[in-house]
Amino acid sequence: MSKSFIEKLFWNPNYFTIAIRKKKDKTDSLFNTHTFHSDLELRSNPNYWVADPMLVQDEEKTYLFYEACHNGKGIIEVVQIMNDGSVSAPKIALEREYHLSYPFVFRIDDSWYMIPESCACNKVQLFKATDFPLKWEFKQTLLDEYAVDTTVVEKDGRLLLTTFIANSESEAVIPKAYWIDFNDGIASLKRISWENYDEYNVRGAGGFFIENGELIRPAQINQANSYGDGVALKRISISEDCISEADIVRVSSKDVQFSSYRFDGLHTYTCTDKYEAIDVRCSFFDIFKPIKKLRSVLFGI
Repeated sequence: MSKSFIEKLFWNPNYFTIAIRKKKDKTDSLFNTHTFHSDLELRSNPNYWVADPMLVQDEEKTYLFYEACHNGKGIIEVVQIMNDGSVSAPKIALEREYHLSYPFVFRIDDSWYMIPESCACNKVQLFKATDFPLKWEFKQTLLDEYAVDTTVVEKDGRLLLTTFIANSESEAVIPKAYWIDFNDGIASLKRISWENYDEYNVRGAGGFFIENGELIRPAQINQANSYGDGVALKRISISEDCISEADIVRVSSKDVQFSSYRFDGLHTYTCTDKYEAIDVRCSFFDIFKPIKKLRSVLFGI
């Protein structure tokens, strides 16, 4: 979606919302079609918006976990996607005294775990469900890092954790990867190397998935001072000592059909065999934007 002169002059990126679509079959996916046609959009506004969708299949039930930002503070909410394509009323899955986002949920045997983004407390934390999907207990701190978008994938019977060390001055991140071993319910990490990455186009954008027999990882497309320009779907290779990857598909807002909002970006993609979901960045009209921009250029404020 290219911006007109008027859009550039008066429209500002503001908040995110989530779009959901039902797949016709397993091959009907963003990976294969390179487009996303929204069936349902969660309602959002500048004071309550939603982002970082994570789809989870639990037998015949499909749940969508996501960040819900209430007046600037993020908590984790969850809805169930019903057979008719509607969603249940949102319920709080996890709330802490600090900001939470990117609720990565995964299963080990019969137990459900969540690693939300909790960089607000400079930690990567692991939670375990005591009554899935609404009740979770803190298990342990995995890393004492200012890390974002932590994601876990099973590879050849082992668990790999990817996370991204952020900074406050740029959208550049440093990726890190670890094998996870659980002994008596306690996780230990062993770091492996990450080869040939682009610091602006490596940050996590959703769970890994299998397509055409290959392991695919969604990654954000960012710039030094621009966030959420799109999602790159990357073919990833994992060995005992290192991981590497290469772009296959890149998706931006121009590839999305979305009815309810004016939008100009996206930064998370998630899928199951039945559904796909993305978040999109909505914009708002600001008649004073040219004046603010001029004041910033002239006076630095």
